[in-house]
Amino acid sequence: MNRLQTIAIAAGSVVLALCLGLIAGFLWGGHHQAQIDEGRAAKVSEDHALALAGATERYREAERNGQRAFANIEATRQQEKENATKQIEVLRGQLRTGAERLSVAIDAASAAAAAATAGAGDREARANLLPEAAERILDFAREGGDIVRDLNACVDKYHHAEQMMQEAGKQ
Repeated sequence: MNRLQTIAIAAGSVVLALCLGLIAGFLWGGHHQAQIDEGRAAKVSEDHALALAGATERYREAERNGQRAFANIEATRQQEKENATKQIEVLRGQLRTGAERLSVAIDAASAAAAAATAGAGDREARANLLPEAAERILDFAREGGDIVRDLNACVDKYHHAEQMMQEAGKQ
């Protein structure tokens, strides 16, 4: 072998070694980068898991607060209904015993009213209701009051839910 061939073989060996070194470095670097990327992904996944857990707990707490508020609204409505029922029952008992009477204003120009109130002066002409009619009116009043309380509770629940949504939007 001559000297030129020896130099060519040496140069070829150096180039081959460099190529193999570059390939090995590229493969090792890619593997190392993959490990770094996996570590970052694990950290991001862990951060996301923590954020999700925090958001889930905030949601559950808001849900518990909402349920407590709705239960309080419902308890208030129920208590108001019971109080109104007691008041109506007391009035109903007073109507039955005659201790209380319901009356309505009537047209003083009518013949019967004019005769009954002839000497009454400026007093308003009134007619007493029969106890049965008064009880029917109390039934209407009770039902109407129940409807109003139910609607007010619905409005209160709506406003509370709206407030919860606004607070959730701020977070």
